[in-house]
Amino acid sequence: IGRSFIDFVHPRDRNTFASQITSGLAVPKIVNSTMVCRIRRYRGLTTGFGVKDRVVTFMPFLLKFTFKNISDEEKVIYLVIQATPFFSAFRISNEVVAKAVPFVMRHAANGNLEYIDPESVPYLGYLPQDVTDKDALQLYHPEDLDYLQQVYETIVKEGGVARTKAYRIMAQNGDYLKLETEWSSFINPWSKRLEFVIGKHHIIEGPTNPDVFQSPMSEEDKAKAQKFRENIVRIMNEVLTKPAEVAKQQMTKRCQDLASFMESLMEEQPKVDDELRLDIQDPDHSYYERDSVMLGGISPHHDYNDSKSSTGTPLS
Repeated sequence: IGRSFIDFVHPRDRNTFASQITSGLAVPKIVNSTMVCRIRRYRGLTTGFGVKDRVVTFMPFLLKFTFKNISDEEKVIYLVIQATPFFSAFRISNEVVAKAVPFVMRHAANGNLEYIDPESVPYLGYLPQDVTDKDALQLYHPEDLDYLQQVYETIVKEGGVARTKAYRIMAQNGDYLKLETEWSSFINPWSKRLEFVIGKHHIIEGPTNPDVFQSPMSEEDKAKAQKFRENIVRIMNEVLTKPAEVAKQQMTKRCQDLASFMESLMEEQPKVDDELRLDIQDPDHSYYERDSVMLGGISPHHDYNDSKSSTGTPLS
């Protein structure tokens, strides 16, 4: 009591709310005008948490405006608002709907959404002001666009379609629900061109997530998630890991051990051929395999017929 009502209206809906009041005052004879807007829920004090620690949440409502003169003596016009809350039409995942209330959507020839019934709110979760002037074609499931292209071709040729097969449309929470649609259109009689398309939609199956009002991932959240992905890729490719440091140390030690071994090998006197040669009796081994076990088998004077090496060739 005593607070401004607009303080409780969602910031994104305040312009629409204000324009609705302005138009109502300008034409006071038009009574019971309506709009859909989000109203802030009460943040009550609970044990252990202050009001400021509670997340601000909003609920969608259908507002019915009436301007009244409460008293003939006072020349004051009062705004009376009747607020009816919206709830998701679905209770379970992929709920089959028997008798859904049909709703109308109208979009121009370029796809821009011009009008959507308030009756659509419990089914799709969108507020009219959120999707007006948005591309209606973006709401269709990508896998159904092939079929819908044929539907629109029929609409242009015949002026409408009695009722389509089931296809999918995206709800506000990002999930898809199934519907069937009766299509009609308006052709400009002078230009002979299609002006807009009207769809009367009948929901037949709900989305996987039954809460159509649940907030999808915002653009800010998407950008943040993408930033984390890029950071992970950068870390994997740029940051030197502890195993890499250990491997580097191990490699340095192996190089040092190998260098020491080679130095000691060079300092030793070459042994005679009889001590170096290993007798291999297996006739199936190739000359290469036999020579590979002879440390002296590196002489340029090597004879392949007896697999003997020159005793005068030092180890290299």
